[in-house]
Amino acid sequence: MQKLVYILMLFSTIAYTQSLDYDAITKSKPLKISGQLSASGVYYDSNINNSREPYTYFLQGVLNVSIYGFAVPISYSFSNQGENLGYQLPFNFNRLSLHPKYKWITGHIGNVNMTFSPYTLSGHQFTGAGVDLAPSGPLKISAMSGRLLKATEDNEDARTVPAFNRMGYGIKTSYQKDKYKVGFIGFYAKDDINSLDSIPEAKGVLPQENLVISLEGEAKLGPHFNIQAEYATTAITKDIRAEEIENSEISPIAFIFNTRASTEYYTAIRTRLGYTVGRINLGVGYERIDPGYETLGAYFFNNDFENITLDASNTFFNDKLSLAVNIGYQRDDLDNLKANNTSRTVGSVNATLSLSKRLNIAGSYSNFSTFTNIKPNQFDDINDGDLLDEQIENLDYRQLSQTAIVTVSYVLSNKKNSRQNLTTNYSLNDVANEQGGVVRLGDASTFHNMNIGHTIDFSERNLNISTSINGTYNTIGREESTTWGPTVSVGKRYFEKTLNTRLSAGYNSSNSKTSQTNVTNLRGAITYTLKEQHNFSLNAIQLFRNGGNNGNLSEFTATFGYNYAFGLKKPKLNFKKKPKKPKEENDSIKIQYRKYRYEGLPKEITPKLLILPEKEGFAHIIKDQKGKLSELGEQLKETEEKDKRIYKEIAINYLKAMDQYFDFAEFYNKKMHEAYLRLVSEAKEIDRQIRDEYTVLSGKINSADEKDPEDLKRQKVLEKRYESHKELLQSLIKWNLKLEDIENPKENIGMLKRRNASKVFSMYQNEKSEEHVVKYIEIRLADLFHKVLKE
Repeated sequence: MQKLVYILMLFSTIAYTQSLDYDAITKSKPLKISGQLSASGVYYDSNINNSREPYTYFLQGVLNVSIYGFAVPISYSFSNQGENLGYQLPFNFNRLSLHPKYKWITGHIGNVNMTFSPYTLSGHQFTGAGVDLAPSGPLKISAMSGRLLKATEDNEDARTVPAFNRMGYGIKTSYQKDKYKVGFIGFYAKDDINSLDSIPEAKGVLPQENLVISLEGEAKLGPHFNIQAEYATTAITKDIRAEEIENSEISPIAFIFNTRASTEYYTAIRTRLGYTVGRINLGVGYERIDPGYETLGAYFFNNDFENITLDASNTFFNDKLSLAVNIGYQRDDLDNLKANNTSRTVGSVNATLSLSKRLNIAGSYSNFSTFTNIKPNQFDDINDGDLLDEQIENLDYRQLSQTAIVTVSYVLSNKKNSRQNLTTNYSLNDVANEQGGVVRLGDASTFHNMNIGHTIDFSERNLNISTSINGTYNTIGREESTTWGPTVSVGKRYFEKTLNTRLSAGYNSSNSKTSQTNVTNLRGAITYTLKEQHNFSLNAIQLFRNGGNNGNLSEFTATFGYNYAFGLKKPKLNFKKKPKKPKEENDSIKIQYRKYRYEGLPKEITPKLLILPEKEGFAHIIKDQKGKLSELGEQLKETEEKDKRIYKEIAINYLKAMDQYFDFAEFYNKKMHEAYLRLVSEAKEIDRQIRDEYTVLSGKINSADEKDPEDLKRQKVLEKRYESHKELLQSLIKWNLKLEDIENPKENIGMLKRRNASKVFSMYQNEKSEEHVVKYIEIRLADLFHKVLKE
């Protein structure tokens, strides 16, 4: 099994590291060093709590070393926290890691962690190496190899966590195109049985082996639907000392894993179907994890549950109101083997309302219901002689939990020299235990919390003052308690805002039937920035607590911190180089995406890309993508004079971000051309009808002995109508609009496209019939031609 993983990792690494971009290397700066380091210390003193260390220090930092375009970030973290634990753990508190990077290749060396998926490798720290390969193409690869746990002997201390030396190997691949994405994940881990002198069976620690395979995918189903899914299967041997047996399990990985008597196979599945139209988002999700599912690539893992979720969100009233709803159902005991089973229903609503530039309201509500049913054992029931506990034995237990939060913020004043804000927050949490449909006295708890805060900022004086009052009212069973108190905070900035100070004081009083407690806390904070590189901070908290059942408390905590950011650049060395091509020719690039092709210098291509939404006629209908497009547009400008490959990748991402609108533009152009052709066809038909009617009427008048005045009058009307319509038809035919004429329109057609783009885009999103869209455009085209004729 290890050989298979090694081969996969080696092949993927070789496939993407066998070529070097010499030209890019020679253009890069020889040496560039930057980074930051921070040091902090915490001093603690208390008259009661002596179990905490009086002084703790932390050292952290990142060093970025770039050599000819190769970036090697080095991060570290050291602390004396954990030095005096007195027991052993299978991992280190102190960490040192390197993250070398060159273009789309990123390495991870040292004490690092990586995440592939929740069911395989999920944030587990390891000591070893990993790599992320993310070239500009559709294929992406990540791989890792290292020690997950270090060998830790059991020293008979109950707190010691013994472990075997555990090695892990993993690979993740993904292939992504515009409409779909597929991926494969493989993870393998095994304990070294010889890494410990004795096996700590008393603590349930046995040598294990694990293989997890996962398949994931994502696809766009039309312009509005998308589906995501992941299937994972795990094979885990709880004790590798068990004898090998013939495999009888139906599992896709059973044929590549050594099945032993202690080997078990489980699966997990997760999927979501999403629907998006404009600002409307709907989603249905399903997740199921077998009882016993486990991966050695995660520290903690929940299994034996099934989830069904429904989520929806939308905005209303010109985005003033946003609403999001989530509903879910969860149950466990999927194999019906537990003594009791539990099911939960979850519902939540989140809303924000902007009534004006000054007044905003936000609220949320959630409801959780948990059901627990004990399944009686028939023998316990037969042998039970107590008839008074039937109600308890046939437990039908439900726990109800409700939470509601409302926040109202109002801008009292928005003057240049002073800004004032008033914020009110109220939260309610209600928990009740229901048995047999009845909530008994003492089985319900309610928590009310209210906060009113006022902030005034004197910007010209660099002064900020905040005041607030807090209050809570709680009922826990049959007990009641209240807590209330004010808080005042004053902040002041000096020396062109390089020195910031803040002092605050708070007091609260808690009262219940059994005790009364008063707490006073004083806080002070100072930060100073020197030459934008050095940052010093000092924070101190003094707390006094009087009353209560634990005696009087005096507690002092002080934290000092220092942060230094630096960037050292070596002068570029002058080597004798071969004559280069002229810069204009050397920096020329080609960009191609769908029907769009650009060639030239980045500074020449950028304006063409930025004007593209306006050129295609949908600049004013872009809403959801506006922020992203603006950000990518700024990145285009910033990278014009930098690496052309990075510029090209950003340009492609910019074009991809407009995919939805490109689809619409193609649709809009085709329907406008269809509308023009239909208008010409209908005009020819009307022209024939008028001509036939005029010919019949003229024959009638010419053959009549006496001319009917009404016929003569009608003949004149038809004649004028025919001449007018003939002129319109000739004008329509003369325009001779082709599809390319609409894609690159002249003044009148361009104006018509821009004027009606929003309406047609709305029809497109709401999936109106093509007949409906063409008819709408046809009427606007006819109106345009009439206006042109009048002019």
